[in-house]
Amino acid sequence: MDEIETIIMTDPEGSRATVLASQGDERLRLRALGEVGDPADFGLITAALGDPALRCAALEALAGQPDADGADALARSYLDDPTPDVRSRAAGLVAFHGRPNAVEALLPLTRDPVAHVRMKLAWDLGALGGPAVEAALHRLLDDPDEMVRKSAARGLTRKVRHLPHADIRAGH
Repeated sequence: MDEIETIIMTDPEGSRATVLASQGDERLRLRALGEVGDPADFGLITAALGDPALRCAALEALAGQPDADGADALARSYLDDPTPDVRSRAAGLVAFHGRPNAVEALLPLTRDPVAHVRMKLAWDLGALGGPAVEAALHRLLDDPDEMVRKSAARGLTRKVRHLPHADIRAGH
């Protein structure tokens, strides 16, 4: 991955061809395509979502795609995936894009049966802010898992980014 990252930084124009031609770990290739951020790769990345072994890497790659609405819609469709890591990465992508109703889409995960998902979610929610997020994070301060409680406390102290959607800032 270091070699590909170097190519992306030094030759942005030629980096996509290099990444597409690279052999080896498909997860690394997907992540590299996410770094390149070329909209022509949206279909290639979304096709990888069909493979459970590549799903997490594909969700990460979607963060670099310019079609934030499309990436957000796809991520939301994986919030109830049977694999905890997939749910966690999908939640991170939904929070990252901060589209309308992101908070409402993420709040059910505060009751996820896997502590790691709740822990990561607490951090992600902290970036969104708003009354609904604050209330959810306060509830997570009483979570049975210590790491979830710590993450909720850190989420409450995160600097809330400026989001263009008033409904997210208001927690609607």
